[in-house]
Amino acid sequence: MTVARGNSSVDRAAEGGAAAPDPAAREVLSTIELELAQLLRRAERTTAAGRAKSARAGGPPSGTLDRSAYLLLHDLLVDGAQNVNTLADHLGLDASTVTRQVVAMEKAGLARRTRDPADGRAVLVEATPQGIDELARHREMRTELYAEVLADWSRLDRALLGELLERLNDDLDTYKRGGRRVAD
Repeated sequence: MTVARGNSSVDRAAEGGAAAPDPAAREVLSTIELELAQLLRRAERTTAAGRAKSARAGGPPSGTLDRSAYLLLHDLLVDGAQNVNTLADHLGLDASTVTRQVVAMEKAGLARRTRDPADGRAVLVEATPQGIDELARHREMRTELYAEVLADWSRLDRALLGELLERLNDDLDTYKRGGRRVAD
């Protein structure tokens, strides 16, 4: 199967308006499903192996953020202090889940809750300097790891992978929210 074969974002309808079964399109979707499952498993294993390699080399104890803390800290770094509901909306999570994660991050010194200066009744979550430093260390460790993993890929292949992963994440968010992505 080549990428060019069946390269359409819309299923072609057979005469009479019914969608024609497309075995090539189903094969592509089946491959995507399997490769994503393997990617998620392998990414976790690769990250763990990278942390172990860094520790053996006497590197700093970084890269220990769990996925939730990593994503919350990234959102706080990019968008600044936010309330729990806004964070939950950005990450597609329930506010109670984010509250539990924020409590764990506070205990670890990665985030703190403060009163909203515009509305003293509201509470904002912000990253602490320690949280920002840990996020930077974690991202650097992961960037070095993926530089090693993708060392034989061209710059174009790396850029394309980044674009396609970003698009997939956007489409997954849209799907979860009940919307449909508009074709480019």
